Amino acid sequence: MGQNTKKIPVFEGWESGQRKRYLKSLENDLASELGPDWREKIANDSAD
Repeated sequence: MGQNTKKIPVFEGWESGQRKRYLKSLENDLASELGPDWREKIANDSAD
């Protein structure tokens, strides 16, 4: 249960402004934690 399960934020287009701000801040947090290629790192981790 201690797994760190991060998912790539996906913009659907219909979100409220509050949700868009939340997803953008989530992206910024992931970028600061994992680096600029954080999407590839998460994609590779979930593919394994």
